[in-house]
Amino acid sequence: MSFLRILLIAFLFYLIIRVTRSLTNKGKAAPPLESAKELVRDELTGVFFDKSKAFTVNSGGQTLYFSSQQNRDVWLAQNRTLQ
Repeated sequence: MSFLRILLIAFLFYLIIRVTRSLTNKGKAAPPLESAKELVRDELTGVFFDKSKAFTVNSGGQTLYFSSQQNRDVWLAQNRTLQ
């Protein structure tokens, strides 16, 4: 009978710890989310990427975005008549 009593006390102790931890964690704020970044599409490859890292070209009143200087240069070479 004493083994069952020890087992029951251990189980109750476990439950008390679990409930206490869950109550104390609910008061904590979640870590802030990383600020949303504006994505743009590379005109040459079609890949989406962070606008702040873009290489740009103004063509026909539009701003075109490229993920690398090389992609921009290739697009410019292919579309010289538009400039």
